[in-house]
Amino acid sequence: MKRVVAVRIVRVCSAVIGLLACGVSGAAWAGAPDAVSSIEVDASVGGTPFRHSWEQAFGSDRADMALTESYLRNADRTREATGFRYVRFHGIFDDTMAIMAPDGAGRMHYNFRKVDAVYDGLLAHHIRPLVELSFMPSAIGSDVLRRDGGLEPLVKWKADDPAKPITDYSGGTLWYRANVTPPAHMADWNALIRAFVEHLEQRYGAEEVRQWPFEVWNEPDQATWVGQPRMESYFALYDNTARTIKAVDPALRVGGPATGAIHWVGDFVEHVTREHVPVDFVSTHIYANDPPDLLRLPKSPDNTGNTVCDATRTARRVIDRSGHRDLPLYITEFGADWDIHNGSADRPWIAPWIAQTVHDCDGLAPIMSYWTFSDDFEEQGVIANELPGAYGLLTTHGIAKPAFNAFALLHRLGERRLPAGSGGDDVLATRRKDGAIAVALWNGDREQGRERHLAFKGVGSVKGATVVVIDRSHGTPAALFEAMGRPVSPTRQQADALIAAARLPAPQPAICAQANRCDIRLPPESLALLLVPGSPQ
Repeated sequence: MKRVVAVRIVRVCSAVIGLLACGVSGAAWAGAPDAVSSIEVDASVGGTPFRHSWEQAFGSDRADMALTESYLRNADRTREATGFRYVRFHGIFDDTMAIMAPDGAGRMHYNFRKVDAVYDGLLAHHIRPLVELSFMPSAIGSDVLRRDGGLEPLVKWKADDPAKPITDYSGGTLWYRANVTPPAHMADWNALIRAFVEHLEQRYGAEEVRQWPFEVWNEPDQATWVGQPRMESYFALYDNTARTIKAVDPALRVGGPATGAIHWVGDFVEHVTREHVPVDFVSTHIYANDPPDLLRLPKSPDNTGNTVCDATRTARRVIDRSGHRDLPLYITEFGADWDIHNGSADRPWIAPWIAQTVHDCDGLAPIMSYWTFSDDFEEQGVIANELPGAYGLLTTHGIAKPAFNAFALLHRLGERRLPAGSGGDDVLATRRKDGAIAVALWNGDREQGRERHLAFKGVGSVKGATVVVIDRSHGTPAALFEAMGRPVSPTRQQADALIAAARLPAPQPAICAQANRCDIRLPPESLALLLVPGSPQ
C-alpha cells in the first residue's frame, strides 16, 4: 500500500540492494567483460528445510476487485505459476460492500451477499483469504457526515428559509474514499465482528475458516487510521476484535498490528502480553525503499543491506526478546517499491532483486505477501496505462512482467537448501522432491555480465541439465510494447501478442563440459535457473 505518512520521502530512481531501478540501455554492457567466479554446490548432504515463504500469499487491492474477471484470471495464472495459498486485500467492510445499514427500528441489518460472492469466488479458484478486517462501515463510524449518508444536519440559510440538508462529499482515504475512522461505539464494531465470523463459519464450516488468518486493520500507523491517540486507539480496536473473534471460536487465528515499516511491533507484543489479549501472529509491512528515517533499523553484523530482510530480521528479534519465540511473524506486504508510479514490476532489475530477497529472508517469516499479483488496483485511481501499470505481476490484460517470471522461476526451487560454498551470496542451491538439483543464480549489475562455474559435489553426472534465463530481452514484453507505440489500452490482438512475448523462455541445454560442472553466463540484470535431473528421494 502506498506510503502516505507525513515524512520526507525521496522518490526512488536509485539503488535497491545495488540494483538500479532506473532504465538503462542494453548496449551498456555489450563491451564489458564478464566477471568470472566459481561456486561449489554440495549435494552430498541432506540440506536444510527451505520453505517457500515468499509465495504463500500475495496482496491485491480491495474486496470489490475480486469480483472482476481479470482479477480472477490473473489469480489463476499466479496460482498456476507459484502455488500460492492466500490472498490479502483491503476493504471487506467498505461501504461498497453494503455490509450493514440501519433497519429503521434502531438496529443494524447485516447483508453479507457481496462478502459471500468474494469468498465463494476465491475458494472456487482454490485460494483462501488472509482476512484483513477493514475499513470502517460508515453506518457505525465516528464520521457523523458519513454515518448520515453524506448529509449534514438540516440547516437554514435564512431565518425564514425551510430547513435543507447540505450534501457533503466527506473525506476518506484512497481513491475509493475508505472510511478510516474508529467506530463511534465499540459495541457496534464488536457486534459486526461477531456477526461476520459467525456467518463465515455457518457458510464455509468452522474447519475451513480456522485456516484463514484474521488481521486487524491495515497500517494503522499511517493515514489509514485516524483514531487518536493513534497507537492506543488502534490497540483498543485490536483488543475488542481479538476477544470477540475468540469468543466465537477460540481456534480462529487473529493478529496485528499490520503496520507499515515494522512500526509498533515491540509495543504491540508488549501490550497484548500485559493485557492478556489473544494473539496468534504478529504482522507488519516493509518496502525496500522505505526511507531510513522511517525505519530506523539498528546496525547489526547480520544485516545484508537488503532493507526488506534486515527489517524482517529486526522485527523477528523484537518478538523473540519479548519472550514470544513461538509467535509467527507475517510480512503481509513487501515489495521493492511502495511508489506506484515507479513501475518496478516491469523493470528487468526486479528479477534479481526478488531472488536476492528470497535468499536473504530465508527462515525469517513463514508468510511474506508480495504487493501485488495483479494490476486490478485502484488505490490511487483507475490505472491509466497498461505498462508500467501498477505493482502487479500481471497487467489487467494478463501480460506477464519480469516480476511474474521471477516468481515462476523461483517456484521451481526445491524444499531442501544445499550449501553453495563461499561466494554464494547470489546463488540459491536446492534439492527438489523429484531428486533434481535446482539452482537459482542472478546478476544485479546493470552493466557487467557474469560467468558462473558451478561444480557439484555428490552428483555423479550433470547430463541433461537445462537452464532458463530471464533478462532485458527474455521474459519481458518491453521491446514489443515499445514497437507498438506503448498502447494505453491494448486491443485483444495486441494483448495476445504481448502475452506471447512475455512468456517465460523454454529451458535450454546447459553448458556442462565436465561430469560435475556447468557454466552459466548471466547478462546484466538477469536471473537464471539451472536444473540438474536426479532420482526421487
